[in-house]
Amino acid sequence: MRSQNLQWKFHPQRDVLLAEAHARPSTPVLAPHLASRIATMSGEGGVDADRAHMAALCRKIGTSEPGPDARWCVLDGGNWRLRWERHTEISTWTVFCESPPSPDFMFESTALNLVPQDWLAALPGEILCAAHVVLSVTPPDRLPFAESETIAARVANGTVDVFSDFRPGPDSFTRFVMVQSDPNPITAGRVLQQLFEIETYRLLALLAFPLANLTSVTLARFEAEAAASAIQVADEGGVEADRNLLSRLAALAGEAEAMVGATTYRFAAARAYEGLVLERIGQLREQSIDGRPTIADFMERRLAPAMRTCVAVAQRQRDVIERIARTTQMLNTRVEVASEAINVGLLASMDRRSQEQFRLQQTVEGLSVAAISYYALGLIYFVMEGVAETFVHFNAKAATGVAAPIVVFAVWMILRHLRRTIAKDD
Repeated sequence: MRSQNLQWKFHPQRDVLLAEAHARPSTPVLAPHLASRIATMSGEGGVDADRAHMAALCRKIGTSEPGPDARWCVLDGGNWRLRWERHTEISTWTVFCESPPSPDFMFESTALNLVPQDWLAALPGEILCAAHVVLSVTPPDRLPFAESETIAARVANGTVDVFSDFRPGPDSFTRFVMVQSDPNPITAGRVLQQLFEIETYRLLALLAFPLANLTSVTLARFEAEAAASAIQVADEGGVEADRNLLSRLAALAGEAEAMVGATTYRFAAARAYEGLVLERIGQLREQSIDGRPTIADFMERRLAPAMRTCVAVAQRQRDVIERIARTTQMLNTRVEVASEAINVGLLASMDRRSQEQFRLQQTVEGLSVAAISYYALGLIYFVMEGVAETFVHFNAKAATGVAAPIVVFAVWMILRHLRRTIAKDD
C-alpha cells in the first residue's frame, strides 16, 4: 500500500516545526572572504517593520520579496549576499562578499561597502551588535589588536585560527580575523556563524547587567525598610501602630513585586543567552595559541562575573519579597492575637451589660406587677363598692383585701408567661 493513499491528518504546526530545524543554517564561505553582521533590537513587535525593510531591499535589487510570515530571507546581490534572520527580540543582517587575496588590508574595506548605503542607514530599531570578520588563507603580518588584549584560539579541530579583542574598532564594529590555510567553505561558514552568534548573544546577555546595577540601588532601599520593619515588629507599639506598619509593608510588597515584574524577563533572557554563548564556544572546540587567552577564557573573565551579578540581584529580589512576606505574616499574627484579646474584653463587657440589663428588667418587672396590681385592685374596689350598696352587710374593703393576693399572683403569672413567650420566639 502506498503511503500517499493514506488519509492521514497532519498536525497543523508540523511543517513549521520541521522548517524551524533548518531555518538558520550556516552560509558556506570560501576564503578569502569578508562578512559583517548588524543586530538591530526592535522588540518582540518589530518583526513587521524589519520584514518590510528587507522587502524594500529586495524590490530595490529586483529579487523576490519574503513572504508575509517569513522570519528569514537570503538576498543575492551578485558579488555580495545578505541574510536576514528574525529572532525573538532582534533581527540580524549578515552580509558576505569575496575579498582580495591579500590579508594586509585588515578592515580597510568591509562587506557593508557593497550594500546600498541609503537602505543600510535606514535599518529599523537600535543597533546592538555590529561585527566584521576577515577570512584569510594566510596569517596577516600584523593584527589590528593590541598585543596584550588579543584573544586567540585554534578551532574546528585545529583547521581555523581565530583572533579578536572583542573591542569596537574605529567604526564601532567588533572585529574578528579568521585564518584557514586549507579553505573549506562548510567549516569556514560554520565557524563564522558561531563567532557572530557568540558576539550577538554575549551582548544580549549583558543587557541585563546595567539593569541589575540600577535594581541593586532600589533593592538596598527595600532591604533597609524590610529590616527596619522587622525591628519595629519586635517593639510592641500597640494595635494602631501595628496596623500602620501593616499598611506600609503592603505598599512595600507592591513596589517589590512591580520591580520583579519589570526585571524578570531581562534576567531570565540573560541566563538563556549566556547558555547559548557557552554552547557556541563549546562547539568551537578551542585550543590555545601561543599561550594567549581563548574565547572561553575571555568570557569567563568578562561575561561570567556580570551574569553572576544578575543572578545575585535576582536572588536578592526573591529574598526581599520573602522577608517582607514573613514580616507581614508575623505582624498579622500579632494583630490577630491583639484583636482576639480585644474581642474577648468586648464580649465580657457585653456579658456584664446583659446581666445588668437582666437585673434591671427584673426590677422593672417587679414594679410592673405592683403597678398593674394596684390599678387592678382599684377597679375591683370600685366594683365592690357597687356590690356593697346593693347588699348592706357586704364589706367592700374586706373583699378587696381578700382579692389582693390573688390579683398580684395572677398579674405576676401573666407577665411571666409573656416574658417566656417572647424569649421563646427570639
